[in-house]
Amino acid sequence: MTDTPRTVAARIGDDLPRIDVIGLANTRRIMHAERHNDGTRMPLFIPSASWARLLELHCMGDEVQDRPRLSPSRVMEGLEQALGRIMTEIVHHDAQHDEPLRPAYSVTSDLFGAEGPVDIRMVVDGATGVACMLAGPPADIAGLGLDNPA
Repeated sequence: MTDTPRTVAARIGDDLPRIDVIGLANTRRIMHAERHNDGTRMPLFIPSASWARLLELHCMGDEVQDRPRLSPSRVMEGLEQALGRIMTEIVHHDAQHDEPLRPAYSVTSDLFGAEGPVDIRMVVDGATGVACMLAGPPADIAGLGLDNPA
């Protein structure tokens, strides 16, 4: 079965926080969580601490039968697919209810380890006006200081 790409239009609310996404990326506090983006979806980012956690979980340590070690490129591929599905579900849900994207969501996922919450933040880069999605464990998202006034 082949995945057929589908486009779901999202309304960007006026209440999405404007932050310095480029600055966070340039200082390596966040990183792109995708290999390619043809411009049809929001750019995806995760905290760098979350990427380190993914590498530790999937690329390091002893390889066992039910948990083989993966290359970082395979981890990135899985991350991109997982976050793409999460984003699609969020956008689809809000579009069905004729609601704009909210600034924050929490989903249950084992993406970053044991099944737990994954915080999703919808933000707008202050310099470019591009809407972006940040995702990660609550502690990693909190470490970015997004909720602190500038």
